[in-house]
Amino acid sequence: MGKTKKLIELDNKAIEILEKQAKLQKRSLKNYLEFMIEDTALNFSEPSEEYKAMMDDMLERQKNGTLKTTPISEVLAQYGRKL
Repeated sequence: MGKTKKLIELDNKAIEILEKQAKLQKRSLKNYLEFMIEDTALNFSEPSEEYKAMMDDMLERQKNGTLKTTPISEVLAQYGRKL
């Protein structure tokens, strides 16, 4: 996959905030921005075929009554937590 350069303009306050976040992650501002933009773009992409197959299987098991689930209250109780 190729790469494309784009020029963006951001408010100085936004840059200041983003620079702080980049430093917290031990990244350069450029690397942090690229990472955040690519991560956001992936969230908009279509799920993988493996994920779709897994979800189809779960939906089918739910429809057939064979899907095993655990209530959240039980999960929390295992870790000593309450709702």
